[in-house]
Amino acid sequence: MSQPFGNEHLQNAMKIGIYKDTFANARGADVAVKWLAAGLAERGHDAVAFEKNALAERLREQWDVIISAGTNELLDLAAAGYSSAPVVQQFHTNPRGQFKWKRFVRNWRIRRALRHVAAIQILQDAFIAQVAKYGPPVAVIGNSVSPVKPFVPEATRKTIIYPAAFAKSKNHKLLLEAFASLSGDFKDWTLELYGNGTAPAVLPPCTKVFSRCDLKEAYSRCAFLAFPSLDEGFGLVVAEAATFGKPAVMVHDWIGTAAAEGGLVTAPTVSAYADGLRRLMSSPDLCRHMGENARRFCLERYSREKILDKWEMLLESVAQRNAVLIK
Repeated sequence: MSQPFGNEHLQNAMKIGIYKDTFANARGADVAVKWLAAGLAERGHDAVAFEKNALAERLREQWDVIISAGTNELLDLAAAGYSSAPVVQQFHTNPRGQFKWKRFVRNWRIRRALRHVAAIQILQDAFIAQVAKYGPPVAVIGNSVSPVKPFVPEATRKTIIYPAAFAKSKNHKLLLEAFASLSGDFKDWTLELYGNGTAPAVLPPCTKVFSRCDLKEAYSRCAFLAFPSLDEGFGLVVAEAATFGKPAVMVHDWIGTAAAEGGLVTAPTVSAYADGLRRLMSSPDLCRHMGENARRFCLERYSREKILDKWEMLLESVAQRNAVLIK
């Protein structure tokens, strides 16, 4: 620990290392790691994100806390025999996805290593049971969202957007079948698909496909979001759409907006999902009301300042305990 730092939660600035094996993939976890390092640095901490090619050199430095950005990184730290500072283990996805089929030795090593970290960070309450069994304290810290300026709810059209990859786990087939079943009753509505991967060859009427891009314009003018995904670490697009005052129709309440009456959760069947779409397509007032609830909820729970507050409190707690990593 070094000099005093003026924050209502903290007494000291910290030297924090954030280890991510590579930033070359430019995936969501890469963005999240860089965001966290920048945010902690802005608050006065000596926060540094580094890659595997600098690991050996960086581990010779004196850190108050090391953040491991994934299970590959955790195994690298274990292999290096690192035990000089407490380690916080991050999960940027559903934790169960880190344990691969028939990778018995690797899975065993991850489980063993998790029992020796100082704390585990996950994105949703739903994941607590998966990691609590390893013993270390568990912190639920989601991703952050930023308020939209200016916020123009009047810009809505009769458009539904799907901002997700064309992958089995994203469940886009359910949405396409549900929307097709409604096309006769809602001929003036359009479904816009924004996704990476191979788009379906056969699409319902009034459906358009766009390559994944900056979604701000789409969020601004759509009526609501369709997000039938079956597995997420955190429903970031749901949160992003919420900042524009747009609700989502989901099969799981990925970030709590539906519990706050800011969206709909349906059973993962075509008829149930179609009913959810129909409910918002039929009632602009309900759609607007839910969108306002979703926006308020996300800005209260997932604002940049609140997420950084949670990280600071977790890291200081870990550093003060001076826990020791993997043995």
